[in-house]
Amino acid sequence: MDGVCYRGAKAICRAVGENPKEIVRLVRDKGLPAWKRENRGMWRALPEDLKQWMRGQRDVNLAERAGG
Repeated sequence: MDGVCYRGAKAICRAVGENPKEIVRLVRDKGLPAWKRENRGMWRALPEDLKQWMRGQRDVNLAERAGG
């Protein structure tokens, strides 16, 4: 079942165009749908969740531009 999820901060952040050093902030403050099992180990994220998150980020940014 290759490709079921992204593994590691680098792979996740590469998929969404962000800096891997920022993954904790992105998860905590921006709602990036990634997790660690038992708060240790490797970050994981589902591709579908990342796509949905990116669409949400796009919509927020477009709305901000249109509104001001």
